[in-house]
Amino acid sequence: MQKIPVLIALLFLAACTSPLEHVAERARSEMVGMTEGQLKACAGEPTATNLENGIALWSYFRETSRSAVAISGDIGYTPTNRGETNYDYFRYCEATFALQGGRVRSVEFRGRTATGREIMEPCGAIVERCIPAKP
Repeated sequence: MQKIPVLIALLFLAACTSPLEHVAERARSEMVGMTEGQLKACAGEPTATNLENGIALWSYFRETSRSAVAISGDIGYTPTNRGETNYDYFRYCEATFALQGGRVRSVEFRGRTATGREIMEPCGAIVERCIPAKP
């Protein structure tokens, strides 16, 4: 009986992901085998490069932030700002591509929000031009 609530929770969380998060998930497998030229053509120049044991590591970094204001009816009254609360949404992603023999061997994403929750939306923004849209 306990498996049903877990399944429902997983389905709910899956429904909350953005299209860019789906792109990031697909990139982990669909970009493997891509050439250096193809990677540069779709993702641009890497933010940083490194060479470790004959494997080229290309890193890309993307951060996004935005602000929003919640009115007192949304969250309740707060004495310091008379019912309005400002939120800053900070998200980042570092995408690292391991290239060997001029081709992508693996893709790794590290991303976070200001709350510490892992989120892949900024990662998807890095690779969205590399992944063809699904019909």
